[in-house]
Amino acid sequence: MFTLNDILQSNTDQIHIQSSTTPDPALVFRSAHHDSRLITPGDLFIARKGTNSDGHHFIPAAARAGALAALCSTPTNDVPPNFLQIIVPDVLTALHATARARTQRQKDTVRIGITGSNGKTSTKDAVAAVLSHKAPTLKTYASYNHELGYPITLLRLEPQYRYAVLEMGAQRVGELTWLCNSIASPHWSIITTVGAAHLEYFGTQERVAIGKSELVQVLPPDGFAILNYDDERVRAMAAKTQARILYYGTGEGATVRASNIGGDTLFGHSFTLHYHDQQRPVQLRLPGEHGVTIALAAAATGCAAEMSLDDIASALEDLSPTPGRCEIKPGPNNSILIDDSFNANRQSIIANTSAMHNTSQAPNGKRWAILGDIFQLGTYARAEHSTCGSSLAGRVDYLIAIGDQARFYVEGAIASGMPEKNAYYFSADVNNSAELEAAKRAAADLLKHEVRPGDLVLLKGSRGMRMETMLAML
Repeated sequence: MFTLNDILQSNTDQIHIQSSTTPDPALVFRSAHHDSRLITPGDLFIARKGTNSDGHHFIPAAARAGALAALCSTPTNDVPPNFLQIIVPDVLTALHATARARTQRQKDTVRIGITGSNGKTSTKDAVAAVLSHKAPTLKTYASYNHELGYPITLLRLEPQYRYAVLEMGAQRVGELTWLCNSIASPHWSIITTVGAAHLEYFGTQERVAIGKSELVQVLPPDGFAILNYDDERVRAMAAKTQARILYYGTGEGATVRASNIGGDTLFGHSFTLHYHDQQRPVQLRLPGEHGVTIALAAAATGCAAEMSLDDIASALEDLSPTPGRCEIKPGPNNSILIDDSFNANRQSIIANTSAMHNTSQAPNGKRWAILGDIFQLGTYARAEHSTCGSSLAGRVDYLIAIGDQARFYVEGAIASGMPEKNAYYFSADVNNSAELEAAKRAAADLLKHEVRPGDLVLLKGSRGMRMETMLAML
């Protein structure tokens, strides 16, 4: 929660309020949102002009939904007379200043920043679940992890929170440093992986590593850099921080380590959790080897928080997949659907299809991969999609590719030995929503005719593809 006074004091004479009533500086806002559809009574609406839309058009909708005020640069007349319109020269700058002021009041909360090319949201949820066994913990809403989401999460701080688990994304070198300097730096940082996400902006994986490492460079000496030991580029970030190092992974050099990994790769591995001279058995409900990695990151954070290994192991066994990220659901014709529709890049596609390949399956059961385009790859788009396609051969039996660049999945899969008759391509202009949804419906119709009981069906694509709309079709 935060107050009108937080906004007023952090923006001083640059601010003007339009309302028929004199506002009370002690007015409390429950939370803030930049999407009017998420507004609930008592919220602040952030009306920011973006590349594709202008939040100012949605101020009336936010007022009708119960928002107490809008932070905006231009007021509108189509609101109740007593509705507050807090007018500032730049909405983003004012939002950052307010979040900075609110965070500075919260002296006793340990801020934990999470970044990486894969697994940020699932790791955030797992870390928050573990820490909440010790003390009240705030976590980033959904995947609010950039210049809007990060400060909006911090505005939800309440005095009782001992920990704040903050997902922090970046598309360019310097972006994480800017977020930290503009608002607040974490006390602890977790780095998941360095992969091929956002290559259109970063350019190379080396630059991805540089960008992600910014989150450990800002740490204080008494902080923790919690690093994935199994990722060579992440492991190397230890040289870039003055904070204490806590490695997690399966390698012998990891401080928090998993050994004796067994069980079903799709429905949850079992393993032995090690920390110094202690060890505990763990049975996960998270799928895949990446589920083990997510659990280890959460366990390492619990160790940093001085939780007992018994409490950590118990919390890990309670973890379940984050919505849209490897959720197991009923599929068409009594098949098993793996809903990983939230987002995609090469590493996550390979991890998912490896998990499908390694899991036990009904006799004669087949494996299907339904893949939409991967966005933000720039000149690397063809190579990344083709590499993904190549990795499918021998791991899945059938490929359904949807979109524009998705044709290169098919190209790579066939070149690596998948029979042509097993690869289907549904072309669509990804910027034409009607055409894209029609391609999804055609793909869903094919699946409903061809998928059999016991088959495994993976659904995955970049966020902009909105692959989750296929769930109702199936």
